Amino acid sequence: MAAAFETRDTKQRVTQQPPRTIGPRRHALGRVGLAIALLLTTLAVPIGAPNVAHAQDGATLLVTDIVDVTRPSVSADGRWVVFEGSVDGRRTVFRTDRNTASTVELSPIPDSVRSGDTVHPRLSADGCVVVAITEIPYDLFRDDDRDERWDVYRLVVPECGGQPAGWELVSTGRLGTAIDGVFTDSTPALSGSGAIVAYVRQLEGAPEGVGTIVVVDITIPVNQIGREEEVAGMPVEAPNRAYLYQGARQPVLSENGRHLAFVADTTASAPLPGWAAGPVPGEAATSQVYVWDRATVDRRNAVHLVSGRGGVPSNAGGDAPSISEDGRFVAFVSADRTLVPADLPPCTATCPTQVYLFDRDTDRNGVFDEAPRGEPLQIVSAVDAGDVTIGVPVAGDASSWAPAVNADGSQVAFVTDATNLLPTRRGGGGRPTDGDLLVAEMELGALRRVLDSAAHTGVPGAHGNPAISRTGQVVVFETAAVGPLSGGGVTPPGARAIASAQATPQLALAELDFGSVIPQLESSELYVRVQNAGPASFEPSLVIVDPPFAVTGGTCAKGILVAAGSTCSVHVTFTPPAVRGYVGTLTVSGTGGNASTVSATVRGAAGNPILLADPAGVDVAAGVVGGVGGRVAIDITNIDFIPTEVGRVYMAGAHPDDFEIVEQSCLRRALNPDASCAVEIEFRPTATGYRNALLIAVTGASASGAGGEYTAAFVGGFASYEPTFEVTTESVDVGAQLGIGLDGFPANTVVTIGFDDGSAPWAEVTTSESGAALALLQTPTRVRAGPQRLVASAGEDATATVDVVFEAVPTRPTPGLPGFGLG
Repeated sequence: MAAAFETRDTKQRVTQQPPRTIGPRRHALGRVGLAIALLLTTLAVPIGAPNVAHAQDGATLLVTDIVDVTRPSVSADGRWVVFEGSVDGRRTVFRTDRNTASTVELSPIPDSVRSGDTVHPRLSADGCVVVAITEIPYDLFRDDDRDERWDVYRLVVPECGGQPAGWELVSTGRLGTAIDGVFTDSTPALSGSGAIVAYVRQLEGAPEGVGTIVVVDITIPVNQIGREEEVAGMPVEAPNRAYLYQGARQPVLSENGRHLAFVADTTASAPLPGWAAGPVPGEAATSQVYVWDRATVDRRNAVHLVSGRGGVPSNAGGDAPSISEDGRFVAFVSADRTLVPADLPPCTATCPTQVYLFDRDTDRNGVFDEAPRGEPLQIVSAVDAGDVTIGVPVAGDASSWAPAVNADGSQVAFVTDATNLLPTRRGGGGRPTDGDLLVAEMELGALRRVLDSAAHTGVPGAHGNPAISRTGQVVVFETAAVGPLSGGGVTPPGARAIASAQATPQLALAELDFGSVIPQLESSELYVRVQNAGPASFEPSLVIVDPPFAVTGGTCAKGILVAAGSTCSVHVTFTPPAVRGYVGTLTVSGTGGNASTVSATVRGAAGNPILLADPAGVDVAAGVVGGVGGRVAIDITNIDFIPTEVGRVYMAGAHPDDFEIVEQSCLRRALNPDASCAVEIEFRPTATGYRNALLIAVTGASASGAGGEYTAAFVGGFASYEPTFEVTTESVDVGAQLGIGLDGFPANTVVTIGFDDGSAPWAEVTTSESGAALALLQTPTRVRAGPQRLVASAGEDATATVDVVFEAVPTRPTPGLPGFGLG
């Protein structure tokens, strides 16, 4: 196999011939609350006085005079964005505040200094520090204004106590002066606070162009021991001449600066690192992705291979690493066909690249890089994010690249040319590095398109360089689809913009009922779970409940991310001060702007506890709307000292109609002390999402249960549609009629029929009470002949596809007429 390595400013790979989940997956992905903000385009308006236009779907377009914008970086909270653009023929760095839609230049040219470029900006997670590579000598005491002068500088922004244009030199030599030789083909990296910076420079003793990574601790003074450290895994000897080498490059740091992922054409994870080989002598050596634990004292054991299987390096190598907040997950790109079992597309001149995610802690015990107890590698750029129950994942049918991982590794944004990952596809355009922009929800086992609202159906997949916030609710990217995103306004040819999309997670919180509790005594602790159905992770910030209920603990706490498809818990107790019933509200709120909030009713009564439900809470197997899901039996036990009767059992809470009591052995009988009866409940969902209800069992012979003591149990489950789309024939003439059949869609709902290319639907069908429909449709007369995919959609919760071959209709020759040279 030929070696492949990345080239500057291109997604095309150059081939050298001879150089955990709680709840069901996929069922939980809710509707995306999406806000698109186009931050910057190429139209001329003075910076600081933006002309605000309104784009589709409530989006905002800020128009400035910045051209050729690229390489966005976003703060953890999604508020601040830095990026690179051009002004007056030079490259410079800008920062945008998404809250105020204001943009400022961060790297102006000081007086009496020669003009130059500033490139590759990166923003710290806290939004306080920017690093960039620049030709401008902001520190004239240690930097000069002559010859080659690329250096790494660091800026603390004014909101965090810094000064405007107060750039601090980072890349220094032994004398504390600027090295004037930082490599500009790798973006510098920095820790979450900006105190640790990593960059690439020339490797001493190696041929020109072979780099190494230097990690700088800004908290240690210049020339003091510990300020600079070279990446582990670099060979002691100079590279041989058998292959072409680039050295170590593409550094990315975890938030605490401990873990550094990088690319190198060395055997960096070997106890005695050497220079890697390649497929063909005289051409490029194969590069791999590695991760270095900087806290490991023995540097011989500090570097671990990422782009390999079972410790064996990938044949095709890997590049473009992205690392999670704690360093546990590393995403990367590779064209290798043996990393994981998968249904991969065929290779042509080169093999399509795929995105992978490597887990350094498969048993989740907090210890990284142990011998894995599960499969550490998962393909991301695959149908359902690579999650399968039978068979192997179906990979994207074309290349995917540019991964960006959120804080907990539960989401990976990436760019793709693949057309088989979602039911619909988008037309392309823009630069070679542009494509459709997707996010893989790894816990859900689902993919979502970043621009997938109805208003963005016609927006082409012409986006690149995604960056993702801590929760993944904000994705920032560059785009060539400026006109479509701005509502079809006139834009110059080649215009580009920095865009942001915000998703709002859909949360569910079940009601809680303590039943009867002895007055003035604290109840046993009950817990309820916040279900995050996605999209994106949710970070709780505030958990409150009305008295006499009290929050006593749980995992819903600030700093803990709840991935889409996962839950967090809230522990609650109840201390009734007087004999009566009590009702309160439990509220869990998220962090950041446009934060999700969910509330639920909490109930209890003061009285003598007589009945106890076991289990007190349970989730049943997922169900299909209109069908039958899981079943559960709940025992009702008499915990009193004398016999009692159960006067009534019934469903209450948020969705009582979704759960049916199908059998019970509690009514019309005496229940002795410590004796139990059973109530069997069946899940029959009426809508999608997380559905939940309460089983209430009340003592006493009264049919209403008035005045009786009671107990309650929580029952929940996920529900979804599973629609099908069939056609009467697999091939049809263009413009001819086509019979279709739909089933499993929402009842009495309009279903649109169209192609998967993002064009407008060309037919509509209304379903029956059972969610089915039969129709004879007239196909469009202007359709490209050949295989086409039809999409039937009743919204994001119900979409189905079918493949049809459209046959071209032969044109009939026009008969000749006398007088026109034909007789």
